[in-house]
Amino acid sequence: MLSGAPAFATPRAQAEASTTESVVAMTQSASGRWHVKVLSTTTPLKRGPQRFTVRVSDAANGKLAQGLELRVQPWMPSMGHGIEEKPRVTSRSDGVFEVSELDLFMPGTWELRFTLAGREQDTASVTLKLGR
Repeated sequence: MLSGAPAFATPRAQAEASTTESVVAMTQSASGRWHVKVLSTTTPLKRGPQRFTVRVSDAANGKLAQGLELRVQPWMPSMGHGIEEKPRVTSRSDGVFEVSELDLFMPGTWELRFTLAGREQDTASVTLKLGR
């Protein structure tokens, strides 16, 4: 039985329940122009391979960002290092990105440091706490 799906749910309803994303972190960009939300189907977060959806929207009107490129640098502040492998970032639609192939291999506090590139460049960072 999938967590979150009632015992009488159809297989389709169970599959939809298992793919529900929750906001695990959110922030505003350094310039204040963008809101950045990080969503995951896995909560609580645990060490190991991760897949996140990142939604970037205009702070003034809430519309999803157009024409942005997203780059991600995972960083573990307490250890003073990130990971060598670059995560895969796939644009799904305006302002919506999938971040995959991201192995946060140690439990503890991680930062996802984002670079938002378009007509102008901006940065943002969120903190994630991972369990064992």
